[in-house]
Amino acid sequence: MRKRLTFNLARGRKVNGAAFAWRVAALLLAALLLWGAALANLARRLEAGREDSSGADLGARRLADMRQRTSTLRRETDSLRQKLRQSLARTNYLIERKAFSVVARLDFLEEALGPGVEVRHLLLENEAAGRVSMTLSSRSLKELFALYRKLAPYGLVIVNDTQSGDEYQVRLSFRIHDDPA
Repeated sequence: MRKRLTFNLARGRKVNGAAFAWRVAALLLAALLLWGAALANLARRLEAGREDSSGADLGARRLADMRQRTSTLRRETDSLRQKLRQSLARTNYLIERKAFSVVARLDFLEEALGPGVEVRHLLLENEAAGRVSMTLSSRSLKELFALYRKLAPYGLVIVNDTQSGDEYQVRLSFRIHDDPA
């Protein structure tokens, strides 16, 4: 006898319910795990995006701080430039004013001093009507008196005078200005 061929495979087969339930549960668990991993990945990416935006906020704060510091430095620089301009203007004014000349003072002294009077020490103040202090020596008292008469209109002050042998030494001071007082 011949064995019969059956094409309906489901007919004689029984499904084990417990094994089927375990397999379905394993598939559901795997699907849940994949879904959880996808959510975790999504959350991680969102957090990274927040960090990037906080980094952008930090960069914006840094940029604002740098701009504020730059403007502060600019104001300080402008203030220093203004002070420098004022100082330079004052210096240029003093240079241009030239209310007195050292050469003119020396010329005045050369004209005032007689041929027998020697200058031992000279001190000029750096002012328009500055005091001139000097130590002189002369062999002639007559020449010293002539010098005193020439310097009298300039506020002559004789600090001291000494005589040693035939030489007279005098320390005196006076003010040179445009118009004699």
